[in-house]
Amino acid sequence: MTLTQMAQTYRQDEETLTRQIDRFLPYAKSLSGEKRHEAYRRLACLYEMRRDVRMTAGLLETYYTDCAKRRVYRDNRQFFYGKN
Repeated sequence: MTLTQMAQTYRQDEETLTRQIDRFLPYAKSLSGEKRHEAYRRLACLYEMRRDVRMTAGLLETYYTDCAKRRVYRDNRQFFYGKN
């Protein structure tokens, strides 16, 4: 399987997650109390999964470009240890 094919699979998964969110959101809004809270926690998980799938697809689509290489292999020391 090539990176392009993998990216397409991730994009299909993104569409599936979007459909799940679109179907579940009206139901979650109709609830109240603890059940609504649980439904919104589930929605938060779905949103996070969709974000991760979208980011992975984007990375796979641009894996061999110079921009992607700079993004993947950047120096993170400043992020972890502050400015030197």
